[in-house]
This record gives sequence, C-alpha cells and structure tokens, in this order.
Amino acid sequence: MFFGHAAASRVLQAGALASLFALTCAAAVDERESLRDLDGVKVVIEEVSQGLALEPIQKDIEAQLRRAGIRVLNSGEFPVGDPYLRVRVATTPERAGLVAYHISLEFAQVVFLRRDPTVTFNRAATWRAAERIGLVPSAKLAESIEHELSDQTDEFIAAFYSVNPK
Repeated sequence: MFFGHAAASRVLQAGALASLFALTCAAAVDERESLRDLDGVKVVIEEVSQGLALEPIQKDIEAQLRRAGIRVLNSGEFPVGDPYLRVRVATTPERAGLVAYHISLEFAQVVFLRRDPTVTFNRAATWRAAERIGLVPSAKLAESIEHELSDQTDEFIAAFYSVNPK
C-alpha cells in the first residue's frame, strides 16, 4: 500500500509517540517521587518559538495548577529546591500551510549527588511529561499547542497527587 507524504508523516509520528510513551511509563514511578512534599511550583517558559505569546501560555498553565489545588509560586519565592515547571515550545516555519511543533514540559529543581552531597547542580529535570510532536495547519497551531500543554499539565497534576494525596 502506498502512503502519501502526510499519511507517512502521521504514521511515523504515531510510532515515535508510542515509543516515547513506553519509555515515559517505565521511568514515571521514580520520577514522581521527586514531586513528594512540594510546597508549590513556579511556571517558567524557557523557550517559545517566534510568533507565540509567552504570557497566555504561562497564565493558562498556572490557572490549571491552581484549579487542581497546587500552589503556584511567584518569581520572588524560593522554597527548598527552587522547584519549577519548565516549558519549551519549538515550531518550524510554515510550509504548504503546515507547521510542525515540539512541546516539552518538565519539572526541575536544585539537586545534589547522593554519593557526594557537596556536589550540587543548579537545576536538573527530575520529572517529564510525555513530549508532544505534531504537524498541524498553521491556523490551528496556537489551539494545538494550548491543548497539548493542557494535557501535559494534567500529567504533572496526576503525578503530583500520586505522591501527595489530598
């Protein structure tokens, strides 16, 4: 059977996402422990492709966390570990009316080596949502990114409450 370029791309995308999901599930139990006993979390947009507004992305994630009962820290608060959710969104230039995107959401905090506590890392990712990769019509880009980030934030909320029951 012959697949067109778009169909082949969707097949490859689905396979990549399935592989990524399997890897994420295997590591998820250990990663969730890094969320235990958090006082709250900041949201930091570290990377967003040109043309996408930072503030609405950050406000949407913060509102979703608050609705779930997770305290959102402001930039002047520095609890133990200085925990934050790091958001990265990358897009390709539009081509034939389509734009590809890659979205990652991860939890980072100050960490140290167990074998040598004097070695401290400024920040390290200790939990990650399943990354999202997609190809959408350019008119649907913002909506798709909003939807994907909402799903990733739901993953964080579920992981958070798996180790911090209400």
